[in-house]
Amino acid sequence: MNSIIKNSKQPIVEFFYDLQCPWAYIASKRIEQITKRTNAKVIWTPVLLGEIYKAIKAPQGKAGSATDVMPLPKRQYITKDLLRTVQRYNIELNFHPRHPIQTIYALRLLHATPQSYRAALTRAFYRLYWVDNADISDLSLLLNTAQSLKIPYDEPLDSSIFSNKKYQNSLSSSTARAVEYGSPGVPSFWLEQYPGGGRLYWGQDRLHFVEAALTSISTGVSIEQMDLLKFYPRCSVEKKFNGNNKKVKTLKFWFDFSSQYSYIAYTQLSWIKKQAKCEVNIEYMPFLLGFVFDRIGTPQTPLLKLNETRKAYDIRDMYEWVQFWNQVGDKFKFYYPDVFPIRSVNISRIFLLEPKTLECIFKACWVDNIPIGTSNDLLIETLNKSGFDGNALFQATQQNVNNVKDKLRENTDRAIKLGMFGAPVFQVDDGELVWGQDRINVVLDLLDGWTWQSKDIETSVH
Repeated sequence: MNSIIKNSKQPIVEFFYDLQCPWAYIASKRIEQITKRTNAKVIWTPVLLGEIYKAIKAPQGKAGSATDVMPLPKRQYITKDLLRTVQRYNIELNFHPRHPIQTIYALRLLHATPQSYRAALTRAFYRLYWVDNADISDLSLLLNTAQSLKIPYDEPLDSSIFSNKKYQNSLSSSTARAVEYGSPGVPSFWLEQYPGGGRLYWGQDRLHFVEAALTSISTGVSIEQMDLLKFYPRCSVEKKFNGNNKKVKTLKFWFDFSSQYSYIAYTQLSWIKKQAKCEVNIEYMPFLLGFVFDRIGTPQTPLLKLNETRKAYDIRDMYEWVQFWNQVGDKFKFYYPDVFPIRSVNISRIFLLEPKTLECIFKACWVDNIPIGTSNDLLIETLNKSGFDGNALFQATQQNVNNVKDKLRENTDRAIKLGMFGAPVFQVDDGELVWGQDRINVVLDLLDGWTWQSKDIETSVH
């Protein structure tokens, strides 16, 4: 397979997927659209998601489900995010009442299927699972589906194909290769032709990075020279917005100064206001993420508790987003602090007392590498250098002037009540939560009037 890629002038992306994952189902739809736009080729490579989790020592619950071991608020949010995502891309999905269904035999059959027919069979299997809610572990159903597509196989298409060691080994080796490339799960996308020795992207919400990379490989134009915004998916105006075109909307920005993603999102708030088709009033809502973590049973520093594969990927992904926003949005500097985690209690109270300190505090934490969370003297000095009376502000917070302690506690309690589990979180006119700086495109669509239909379902989303 590697020789095919290296000898090809056409951009190629290898798509690692398991039929059990709804996000991979979404990705299977989107990757075909992207490769048409970039004149690229997809190599369809089924893998066992549970075996990836085992190999990288990722926590998992029922039948390999990662979400079973997540705090309840996060599981509930991911369910809503899944439903919102399929509506954004107009993808049909009916969550399987018996999810997760065993997929190992379907994956083996896919490995027995010639690459030129594998996309068609993958589409058929995904439809069986995520639209028809069929039992995809039924061997007869799998064989009948393959027969209906008139796929030519090297051996008789009967039940013996599922026990063929060749295809068992092919599935195992593909899974091991995904792990070798640094995949934390599925869907993952491997770009062998990426300058510098290949690049892996994980998640359907990173497909704009994949499209940019394929375009770069195809055209020879470096990613740094591209207009990356054209790859960042938005709901087009042709998708009828519901007429929710208020001239002024409130965007609540829930954040913690200790969160690098809160800082990255903060740097783009002015850009969001410029991009939106309405006037946007930002309401800043600081809260204590560490207290939220404690209440819902999450480690105080989740990044440091991740398995090494996931940690390495997340760090690389973080810097990719820094580059992305510096190209498409408002430019900013970023430095991961030497002292982490950052204690944000005092600095959050100071912001509530004097909102003008916002830039000063974020800059100290995430640009200037000043540990203002652990040293009150450095905090006061930093405020003084920015033109504030640092000592007066600090003493006022200790004395609970303007009830800043109570306000911060109330914000944190409210964040927990609303179901938050991370930062940043956005709310448009007190609507649904949108978690993460990587969902700013969703925030913009909501500001522009797009709506979606939420459903109350209990799921275990991989």
